[in-house]
Amino acid sequence: EWKRPTIKNPKYKGKWTAPMIPNPAYKGEWTPKQIPNPDYFYDATPANFTPMDSVAFELWTMNDGIAFDNIVIGHDVKAAQKFA
Repeated sequence: EWKRPTIKNPKYKGKWTAPMIPNPAYKGEWTPKQIPNPDYFYDATPANFTPMDSVAFELWTMNDGIAFDNIVIGHDVKAAQKFA
């Protein structure tokens, strides 16, 4: 594979980086203001749902004839595989 020959540049000082200038107003890395949320609560078991009797999907597609059947929602992979 051919590679073009390179010519040494005597003015090359290495990879360029932006110069750092002093900023007396710098307060550190920005973080969003933390405000209290009165409606917040800790849920120790977020996956424990109340029993469901229906599931809904909203799909937008250009093809017709799409159908879903036998939808399983659960915690146990083995039970889902047994159902399939």
